[in-house]
This record gives sequence, structure tokens and C-alpha cells, in this order.
Amino acid sequence: MSGPGGGVPRHVGIVPDGNRRWARLHGVPVHEGYRRGAARTLEVLRWCEQAGVETVTVWALSLDNAAKRQELPVMLDAISALTQALTAEGQWRLNVLGSPEHLKNLGLSALSARTRHSGDPADAMGGLRINLAVAYDGREEVLAAVRALLAQGGAQALEGLDGEAVSGQLARWGQPDCDLIVRASGEQRLSGFLLWQSVVAELYFSPQLWPDFDRASFDAALASFAARERRFGA
Repeated sequence: MSGPGGGVPRHVGIVPDGNRRWARLHGVPVHEGYRRGAARTLEVLRWCEQAGVETVTVWALSLDNAAKRQELPVMLDAISALTQALTAEGQWRLNVLGSPEHLKNLGLSALSARTRHSGDPADAMGGLRINLAVAYDGREEVLAAVRALLAQGGAQALEGLDGEAVSGQLARWGQPDCDLIVRASGEQRLSGFLLWQSVVAELYFSPQLWPDFDRASFDAALASFAARERRFGA
């Protein structure tokens, strides 16, 4: 879509940053910040569905943080609880992004069953499609897509290896190009999130810590997108 307004984004990427800072600001345990953040994520996904968004990718845990964060067990508990809540919604299609190896190392082997590396019959169903990025790294994702293409086509695949092929592989994994990326907490960087798919995405940085990202904040993000003239990198 181009012209004076962006309309409703089809694919929204979310970086729900600021849960730990929110907990410290309010003098509560860190796990309460992540619990509030998970609850907020569920609300935001419902708002996305109401707005007509088709796909939402939520960065629940970066690969870098999986190796460094002291509160990793708390974060993993929150991710597990969020996954259960998303599944309980019933009508949503959930896909976990992250290699089975990384998920296994984190004790999240059960989530790897929700990682789709090819077309899934569920994709033909209606309802919001949710990608939960766990132990995710954008560069690793691109490398995995290239390796998959080479494995499918052997040596001959090198001749047809181009940007369109990589985009197609990522889309088959549930990752089409992104229209809008929202990052909470005032941080103004992507940190490798949706590295390939964000090339023409509009960016919106909210000053709100994620647990405080309310309906007004969400509406402001969509309004900002709708008012922009999308030039797709031009």
C-alpha cells in the first residue's frame, strides 16, 4: 500500500521492552513486571485482531538475552504462561520462532512442537496469526533460511538463490514482510529483530514501558502508521 496513508498494517512486529524497568520503578519483584508484561501482550494481540491486523510477531526473548540475563528463569516462566494463554484463546494460530536446539537448551522443548519450518494446514484457517520469537536472532533466522533453501535444492539451488527466494522461505515459516514495528520503553533501535522482513517497515517507538502500553498507546501507534506516506525504502 502506498499513497497518503498506510491504512491498517497487515503484519505488526512488537518489541515489548521495559518489563524489568517497570518492576524496579514500582518497587515490585521482577517476576511481577514480566507477569504484567505478558498480560499486556495478550491485550495488545486482542486489539490487533480487532483492528484487522493479520499477523503479529512478538519478540519474547532474544538469543543474546537468553545467554546473559540473570532473571532468565523468570522470563522463561512468563513465556510459558503466555504461550498457554495464547493457546487457550482457541482461534489464534500460534507459531514459535526459534530453533528446536535453542529451545531445548532453555528447557522449552514443548514449544519446539509449535515451530513450523514448512507450510502448515493451520495457515489456511482464519484468525490472527501470532509468531512468538523465543531465543530469536534475526541473523540466525536468515542463515537458517539460506541453509534450508540449499538443502532443498542441492548445488543447483545456488543459481536461484536470491532475495526473492529467501523472502519466500521466511514467508513459508510464517514471516512475511513487516509493515509496522512497535518498540516500547523509549529504546530506538531494532536490535536485529525481523532483520530481513523489516526492510520497508515503518517504525514506531513508544516512551511507555511495556506494562504501561495501554489502548491509547496502541491507537497512537496505528494512527501514526495510517498517517504516513509509505515509500517502501525510497
